[in-house]
Amino acid sequence: MMPLALSFDVAATAVVLLLAAGLFGGMFLFVRAVSDDSDKHLDLKELVETLFGTPAHLRPDKDTQATAGEPAAARKPPAPFEDECPACGERVTHEHPECPGCGLRLL
Repeated sequence: MMPLALSFDVAATAVVLLLAAGLFGGMFLFVRAVSDDSDKHLDLKELVETLFGTPAHLRPDKDTQATAGEPAAARKPPAPFEDECPACGERVTHEHPECPGCGLRLL
């Protein structure tokens, strides 16, 4: 017959393993529900996105996501602008990928 301490150790290990398996299964189901593309769990998805991801007001729109996969030639050109270079203060426009004065790469 097993000593009392050994049986207690076996029972405690079994309980811990069952709790760990339950937590792992719960997390798996939670991630699966949140990563689903359907709007079935939309409120849960928004909660997780707010807590761990980009806030709702900074997320790209669906039409922005649709254009993100298009080739660069099909996208709209950037809106015209004229501003000062942050490094040297020279005037740059939307046509300058780099500052003509100091060579700073502009986005």
